[in-house]
Amino acid sequence: MNPTLVIARKAFLDGLRNRWLLSLSISFFALSLVLALFGSAASGTLTLGRWQDSLSALATLAAVLIPLIAIQISYDSFVGEREDGTLLLMLSYPLNRRQILLGKFLGQGSILALTALIGFGLTGLIVFAFSAERDGLLLGYLGFILSAVLLGWIFIALGYLVSLNAPSKGRAAAKLFALWFFFVLLYDLVLLGLLVGQWGGVWVRGLILLNPVDLFRLTNLIAVEHESVSGVMSLFRDAALGPAVMVGAMLAWLVLLLWRCQHRLARLTL
Repeated sequence: MNPTLVIARKAFLDGLRNRWLLSLSISFFALSLVLALFGSAASGTLTLGRWQDSLSALATLAAVLIPLIAIQISYDSFVGEREDGTLLLMLSYPLNRRQILLGKFLGQGSILALTALIGFGLTGLIVFAFSAERDGLLLGYLGFILSAVLLGWIFIALGYLVSLNAPSKGRAAAKLFALWFFFVLLYDLVLLGLLVGQWGGVWVRGLILLNPVDLFRLTNLIAVEHESVSGVMSLFRDAALGPAVMVGAMLAWLVLLLWRCQHRLARLTL
């Protein structure tokens, strides 16, 4: 069997033993179902609202949770094995280091992709069954799931890069949570401050492209043409840049991070 697939299978089975698949699937399903079915509770009703509104709320919340989950999956992938001595054993085998990286990514990325497909997909089917407005619903949910998986993969690769450079698991976790805080919570506040202070302009679009979380949100909000695209995000809507541009930028993020991981792993000495 191909060594990459062997490593991927081990990473996937480790995820199953840690119950990542079950716990994440249940969490995604419960979260998305509550938002879809009870999102109207704030207005005093319990009715199934527009699927665009549900998807917009889900995209905003997933932008917070999915990077956090991806970090928890990947933060100790290399530094943890180095501390346990298993990485040294693995590198003693006739394996290409690229195969180790791709194997881990395929295994852990499959866990994240399968959980998103199960959790969010089941909700999409339920909403489709009970919604009076079905035009574009399944396609909208499919696009959301694919973009959510891509965002998770980006942060898994980011977790690998930090794990390869960190001296300990604790340091790796601390750095990744700091990056999560920066990309998810702080980044937009800085950009909004630049706009309000009239220190920024159209060039702020370039800064948005440097944040994969913003790219994920924009991909889904613009795809469903939701009215919540405002503030900093409206710069892309007004420039008529579609979801394809956002997905392309996210793919560029993923390729760049994996390339950096491969470069760092090739130079890793134990």
